[in-house]
Amino acid sequence: MKRLFFILLLGIALPSWAFDFESQRDEGYTLYFNILDDEEENVVEVTCPMTAGSNRWQGHRMPWGELVIPAEVEHDGVKYTVVAIGDRAFMGCDEITAVSIPATVTEIGAYAFYQCKGIQGTMTIGEAIVRIGRSAFYGCSNIAEVQFNAVKCESMGGTRSTIAFGNCRMLTRVNFGPAVTRIPDFAFVGMDGLRFDWNLPDAVEYIGEYSFAYCNNIQGVLTLPANVKHIGAYAFAQCHAITQIDLPKRVERIEQRAFYQCVGVKEVNIKALTPPYLGLEVFAGLKANVVYNVPCISIDRYKEIPAWKRLRNLRTTYPCKLDVVAYANDPQCGTVLGGGTYDMGQSVNLTVICNAGFGFKGWSDGNSDNPRTVAVNDTATYIAILQPAEIIHEVEYIHDTVYADGVKVVTEYYEVNDVAEPIDSQQEIVYDRAKRRIDVPIDKKEIVSIALYNDAGQCVFTGLPRHGHIKMRRFPTGAYIVRVSTVYDETVLRFFHVRK
Repeated sequence: MKRLFFILLLGIALPSWAFDFESQRDEGYTLYFNILDDEEENVVEVTCPMTAGSNRWQGHRMPWGELVIPAEVEHDGVKYTVVAIGDRAFMGCDEITAVSIPATVTEIGAYAFYQCKGIQGTMTIGEAIVRIGRSAFYGCSNIAEVQFNAVKCESMGGTRSTIAFGNCRMLTRVNFGPAVTRIPDFAFVGMDGLRFDWNLPDAVEYIGEYSFAYCNNIQGVLTLPANVKHIGAYAFAQCHAITQIDLPKRVERIEQRAFYQCVGVKEVNIKALTPPYLGLEVFAGLKANVVYNVPCISIDRYKEIPAWKRLRNLRTTYPCKLDVVAYANDPQCGTVLGGGTYDMGQSVNLTVICNAGFGFKGWSDGNSDNPRTVAVNDTATYIAILQPAEIIHEVEYIHDTVYADGVKVVTEYYEVNDVAEPIDSQQEIVYDRAKRRIDVPIDKKEIVSIALYNDAGQCVFTGLPRHGHIKMRRFPTGAYIVRVSTVYDETVLRFFHVRK
């Protein structure tokens, strides 16, 4: 009898629980959790109540309405942080109408919301998500929009048939958060219903394998963000509606067949000065008359690399355009004029304008000219170093005279930084006391720059006079030095005592 009883026990199918503990939520439903193996922190994942079977909620009430995943849950006096939504956690829970996922969650498991047909509106993928399992939202047919904020999501789906948002028939729009740096592999492959305004955020550096393959609603000019460095294999394969591809300067790798059979493309513009790595058949299937434009200063480098040299119609445009970037180390101290895009070989003047109370120390490369002339032979960046003003002109006045109009001038000579300057070598610049303005009777075309310093040596004005004069009404009473530089390499200095 005992032996028979033992055999009968073996034939009984006992329930197989999938969770370590459960938690009754304020919303009325029960959630189930698994404690994850982490020696340093108490962390859990949300899970389903059963381990096997097509219905992992068999015998348990499924959540309904808005599903709110908690950031923290307590069990037996211990607080646990919720960091993941497990595989199949809510598979088939079609009474869920919305999902709120906390910022603590970093992973969404495979089939986590599979066939949750009741989820409507916008599905938000939080910034902290680093992995989304295969078919995580497959068949959620009423999701209309995805707000994708995951900054560094490394994987999403796995194949074309198991993409995270597969068979989401109502999904027509994806918006990307401004901090997104990676578009995961297989992110939105084959989703022809999606409509893209195609404004990927500037932060994006990596576009994953197959991420937008077969998406025929990517139309017109495809301009990838300036920080993109790596384009994965088949990333835009068979996107037939793209007519032009613009690749940024920082791109370093373009993997195999990234733009395979994009048959609508007529022109490809590559801005990278250093030829990127080009995988096999990146542009295979494009029409024979497609033009490939590369920077004029780099075309010889491109032609030295077999993968690029094999492309037909590898050209450069003339004149060659290059960027000159110029700015102050602190925008609150002043600004720099002259930056922009110029023809190769052109000369450009960069002028530093100091805000009141700040002075120009020099450029980051050691040059101290202001204004400064640079030759455009490559892309370049120039940083003006500005700092709180010091005594820029130490002036000793010899034989000062005060005229009847109250204007104090130097009659014979003065010394600027220990260099004597005779007064008769200076052009006439006068202070009109009645109108409280400095008149500069020098042809505007001859002036390179004008700077006005107070008696503390602070630069209070830099620029060109309007209608031949500088208004002094906005400056307090006191002593000022005017410094005018002309195209004839002359420097005119005048000292004025401004009175009301």
